[in-house]
Amino acid sequence: MQYPAPSPAEIEAATRVLFDEARFYRWFPITTESYEIFAESDRVGAAELRGIAERMLMAASSAKLQARLR
Repeated sequence: MQYPAPSPAEIEAATRVLFDEARFYRWFPITTESYEIFAESDRVGAAELRGIAERMLMAASSAKLQARLR
């Protein structure tokens, strides 16, 4: 079964939350001031965060759909 992909706005919002949590838990250097600066300085890292956020949203969508079917 194919699940609907999250919208770009949903992915962006989730990525920003993930970035903020990553900074809080110091997965990134504390000097990383904002997502915009991070995204410009580390395009691969930003793409990876977006990918993680997208997969998390798709998993949540799948879980929600499965819960409805039960």
